[in-house]
Amino acid sequence: MVNPGAVATGATGGGSGGNTTPVTVFSGTEKTIFKAVRKTSQKVPRQLFFAHLQLLIIGETIAKEGIQDLFDFFERNPETRMTTKVFVTRDVKAGTMLKILTPVEKIPANGIAKQNELAEKIWAENVNIEIIDVVKALESEGREPIISGVKIVGDLEEGKKNSNLEQTDMAASAEIKGVALFKEGKLKSWLDGDKVRGLLWIQNKIESSIITTDCKDEKEAISIEIGRAKTGVTAEVLAGKPIIHINIRQEGYLGEVECPIDLTKKEEITKLEKEWERETKKQVMEAVKAAQSKKSDIFGFGEAVNRENPKAWEKMNKDWNKTFAEISVDVKVEAFIRLSGKRNNPLEQK
Repeated sequence: MVNPGAVATGATGGGSGGNTTPVTVFSGTEKTIFKAVRKTSQKVPRQLFFAHLQLLIIGETIAKEGIQDLFDFFERNPETRMTTKVFVTRDVKAGTMLKILTPVEKIPANGIAKQNELAEKIWAENVNIEIIDVVKALESEGREPIISGVKIVGDLEEGKKNSNLEQTDMAASAEIKGVALFKEGKLKSWLDGDKVRGLLWIQNKIESSIITTDCKDEKEAISIEIGRAKTGVTAEVLAGKPIIHINIRQEGYLGEVECPIDLTKKEEITKLEKEWERETKKQVMEAVKAAQSKKSDIFGFGEAVNRENPKAWEKMNKDWNKTFAEISVDVKVEAFIRLSGKRNNPLEQK
């Protein structure tokens, strides 16, 4: 619950008394979420208003047991918004996440939500998922839910204190980390790094990110910023077996060059584009193989098969997880480098 006096003041993390925390965390335990919420009124001085709900954070332990029953209350309640962001914790209890005081944003929930939104937009190793997205995935016969992970880095106890905001090097902070992969509503594993970016490419959610490629004998010497990317996913059924086709077209810009290369030559740019295409395909296939190993269709390939051939889908949907694990995936990538920045050749180029 937000402490209005502490948030309204201009003092960092303090209210009119100078050391009031911006939020207070209350908890309640019952057999259902609705009962727990109402029971908490015994401790809370004001009525809870769920139209202001920013985050729904699910503990990792509960996520492994299954999340199917968690969303009925939030979908049924007329106060709650289906656009509320959803997270799963990693190596920490859900309630603890809301007790960590964050810089810049005084309200921890706002800070976590904005971190996630920004990270997906410019880094592409997490997903910005809302309650409505999870509900639709749980109801779908051809798609499993995915939810961003969040963890605490540093000293948990120190992170709960105002002193965490009074130093440039914080004792603890919230970090958006990876994506939770579900199967039949239960958390099965985590996707991290390039695998998440591959997932976002498939789902046509890449807005921007940085891809590094090798340059001659130097590893990851060139950084390319993705400017725009467009992905199309189609399916066909041949001899009773589905095939998924993924077509990606993207444009980008050179952001950093740390090797001697003549960027005025068209053939050098073409080489970089081919390297970029290979790296994109590699990351996409890493995501596909990771999901297939868990027999969890997080991409919506089943939905693509249903759109293309409803009759064939009727025959395979009951055993789709097994079929998905063996499905053939064809990836085609086109990449174009449009600009080299404010200079052509790097400083190393003679």
